[in-house]
Amino acid sequence: MTERSFFDFGSQPGDFDRLDPSPWERRMQDLTQSVDSVDDHVVEATFDEESLPTHGEIIELIETLHAGEISPFTQRIASDRPHAVHLPDHYEARYAYPLIVWFHGDGSSETELSSVMPSISERNFIGLSLRGNVASGSGFGWSTETSEQRDKLVEDVESHVRALRRQYHIHSERIYLVGYGSGATAAMEMILQRPEWFGGAACLCGSFSQLQVPSFRFRELQNKRVLLATSASNRSSGVRDVVTAGRLLYSSGMQIGTRVYQDPGASPSTKMLSDVNHWLMDDVCSVTP
Repeated sequence: MTERSFFDFGSQPGDFDRLDPSPWERRMQDLTQSVDSVDDHVVEATFDEESLPTHGEIIELIETLHAGEISPFTQRIASDRPHAVHLPDHYEARYAYPLIVWFHGDGSSETELSSVMPSISERNFIGLSLRGNVASGSGFGWSTETSEQRDKLVEDVESHVRALRRQYHIHSERIYLVGYGSGATAAMEMILQRPEWFGGAACLCGSFSQLQVPSFRFRELQNKRVLLATSASNRSSGVRDVVTAGRLLYSSGMQIGTRVYQDPGASPSTKMLSDVNHWLMDDVCSVTP
């Protein structure tokens, strides 16, 4: 993807690919000179590795410098919504991981992230899940019918993603939304409201009968990737609903993929989650780091 992410704090794609090589060439030339030619007053610089800033401190510094003294990133109160985080096996701090923001289905909670992420991939992604905003059965679900609910969801996702980036190395342009059931509907609402923040969304067995694409977001939605999946017997979102939603999103300039499965039951099937991994990695691997 070539779009900017809201979470990249102002950097433009390709900024670090256009560095002027001349200073580095001069430095290499200096190193080839004889040691005797170095001035006597030059003192060799040393540093303590333990005093170097951590990744989280660097991110916080970038946020502050980018936003100035009135930075909402440093003054905004952190979200108190319960959440869960899942790290990949053999986490490598030097690698910028894609992030999956998982929206659970009805009757579940953020704790299902620990069972969902291994079915997607045990190594490719960092996972983040927030608790649904309404009670549903013995757990929670999602509702984005009111503007207050949508605004609160936007704030909470922003808060948790930024906090997570201070702790772990996350690629700012590879943040993806994935949801099931009412969580899929919430993920769809999120990417339509803030398409510039995310690399795409995978919406599994969601309900899209009330789907509306904001006209003022058409520019940001161009070429944004969305995966729509359902089952043949899904009551809330059948094949016809997925086709209708896909046509609407496609007409808005988005790249739409569709999948139809056998009834996965009350939770996403292993096959469904495995396909999400392949769909996301198609995007990750198509982008030059």
